[in-house]
Amino acid sequence: MAKLTIEEIQKRQELTEKLKTKVLTVNEGEELKRLLEKEKEQATSLGDIIAVLGIAFLIGLVIAFLADDKK
Repeated sequence: MAKLTIEEIQKRQELTEKLKTKVLTVNEGEELKRLLEKEKEQATSLGDIIAVLGIAFLIGLVIAFLADDKK
């Protein structure tokens, strides 16, 4: 199980805020998706279904944002 580092947690929070305000770049979106996937793995290994669902929802938002941004 790969835990997020303090720096990764801070970066995820920063990028999530950028996603909320729709100022996320494509590279930042890819980085946020990677961090969320890592966080989802950790939540899955801990059996935290609620966290997994929330993270999966955020990943979906990032994918939708990136798809919309590429149009």
